[in-house]
Amino acid sequence: MEASSELSFVTTRVAREIRAHREARGLSLSATAARAGLSKTILATIESGAGNPSLETLWRIASALDVTVGTLLAEDEPLHSRLIRRTDGEWISFESGVPGRLLYADGRDRRIEALEIRVDPGTNYASRAHAPGTEELVICLDGTLTVGPKGDEQRLDSGDALHFAADLPHTYRSRNGCLALCIFSSPAIRGH
Repeated sequence: MEASSELSFVTTRVAREIRAHREARGLSLSATAARAGLSKTILATIESGAGNPSLETLWRIASALDVTVGTLLAEDEPLHSRLIRRTDGEWISFESGVPGRLLYADGRDRRIEALEIRVDPGTNYASRAHAPGTEELVICLDGTLTVGPKGDEQRLDSGDALHFAADLPHTYRSRNGCLALCIFSSPAIRGH
């Protein structure tokens, strides 16, 4: 790819990333420009792919969107399909004692992990609060499961799900045993 084509590709990619992150946060062009200390016209030009922002301008926009400059440059590898067989991965015991196997982990601007967990009959697993902003989505695959922040636990039957703030102490328990899918989502740690 020649230099002008490569620059055009990067400019288009940066424009797309800025727009996507701005819209995902529900911010208008005006609000984002104000947060970044830029004019609305400059930001609109960059988002259209017609601008060639300086590193300082990218840093200002990244700060306004609470992401890294690398995120705006879309430096992560593009997503490729990844087949995860039920027989892949070994079962391990996590800090709370609940046995599980890691199905997926992603360390981009928001860390996501998917675990298959096995809640043994009659066992109560207590989990400490995770990092601020961490959320869990727990899907009961087989059996019944009582899960959630202490004092606000919910009973899930097969096929039910619970999304909750996991930056509070929480528990998992099942009278007769349960197999569940647990998806963690937490903000990635950013350097300044």
